[in-house]
Amino acid sequence: MKRIVAALTALLMTLACACALGEITVTKKDMALNRSLDKSVSNVLIIMQDGELTDAMMIASINSKTGRSVMTSVECDTAVTVPEVGEVALGEVYALGDEKSRGLLTARTLNALLDLNISTYVALDIETLPALVDEIGTLNLWLNDEEAAILNTWPGDNALGGEDVLTYVRIRLDSDYAEKNRSYMVFMDLLQQGLRSKGGTNLLGLGKKLLSVMDTNMNAMAAVTMLSAFQAGDDRRELLLESSMTPEAMREALYREVYE
Repeated sequence: MKRIVAALTALLMTLACACALGEITVTKKDMALNRSLDKSVSNVLIIMQDGELTDAMMIASINSKTGRSVMTSVECDTAVTVPEVGEVALGEVYALGDEKSRGLLTARTLNALLDLNISTYVALDIETLPALVDEIGTLNLWLNDEEAAILNTWPGDNALGGEDVLTYVRIRLDSDYAEKNRSYMVFMDLLQQGLRSKGGTNLLGLGKKLLSVMDTNMNAMAAVTMLSAFQAGDDRRELLLESSMTPEAMREALYREVYE
């Protein structure tokens, strides 16, 4: 009997270690989707990685009926439950999935936490930013006094090269307001400036180039559609879901901004 218990314990520990090493597999059929939500709203998960660490996580929600777009940031230290391993920080979830399941696992976790229907995701490692920015030349960003001092330039509008953009994304200041998310700002500016850098004649082709270095199940046309919706709408909002909030409070705040 003791041998059986020991064997079972060893098996469970092996499975737990495998999950911790990034072996959790998720399929499109196992996404914990809330299928009762308004079909006119599309929710896309955006994950910004810094190596194995998640730097930022956002949900881009677009309402095709009203034109409203909402970018919701979810703090990475939010406690979530992954059935295969138990309770972890949200920022740890992406690395728990196997190579093809990381984005799906993160989307499934957020669906369970927020009762959503996310099935599309984009994950970008910020270490690839220098090469992406260099593809379009420079990235135009507005810097405050502190950011400009760190980058050894002047406050206001700046055309930054790839390495400076990476430095900018990694800046953490005591004066930052809670909603400020440099990864999100750079991601959206990169898509916006990159997709129009060909004079509007080759959006799809350049979109494919940008998406080719990302972990995503979104095609280039969907990326262009998402960006166009965020650019065109007059009702653009940003929402921060803090880790101190209960799941119920998070859902209420998100539903109020996105669906009401």
